[in-house]
Amino acid sequence: MKRLVPLLVLLLALTATAEAQELAGTFDQLRVLVKPGDTLTLTDAAGQRVQGKLADLSASALELEVSGTRRRFHSGDVDVVEKRGSDSLKNGALIGLSIGAGFSGTALALTTQDWAYAAVGALLYGGIGAGIGAGVDALIEGRRVIYARSGAAQTSFHISPILSRSRKGVLFSVNLGTP
Repeated sequence: MKRLVPLLVLLLALTATAEAQELAGTFDQLRVLVKPGDTLTLTDAAGQRVQGKLADLSASALELEVSGTRRRFHSGDVDVVEKRGSDSLKNGALIGLSIGAGFSGTALALTTQDWAYAAVGALLYGGIGAGIGAGVDALIEGRRVIYARSGAAQTSFHISPILSRSRKGVLFSVNLGTP
């Protein structure tokens, strides 16, 4: 039992809750994420998707150049704005670090009963996991949501430990909120 407590503390520290990046909820916040000329895909309140290059953005309206014609969308008419680009390397590195360090640290602690050896192994395999996670994220490119109108559903990702007398493990939860 004495050795189980440090192991559980290590597991809790490595599996802290992680959440996805916050989205812009106003056009003012969106200005930080885009620049004129960026290709955006927006979904309006009617569910229609429009793709074009950003021509202008103000606090109340967004203008896209679609097939040579400028189209103006007011903030109340836009539900979601997506931008094509690469995925952030940070979340992949953190997930890889958590998985590599968590599993290897736990396995080494249980098999060797040597906490120093387990900590070194967790750091080593955590670093390897972080590298693999960042590498996988570098390969992912696609549209990602950068703006969701206030009240629209948002995607979130959670990792949390499950610890009880009868169960031990990790709970992965993904909420793919669709506006």
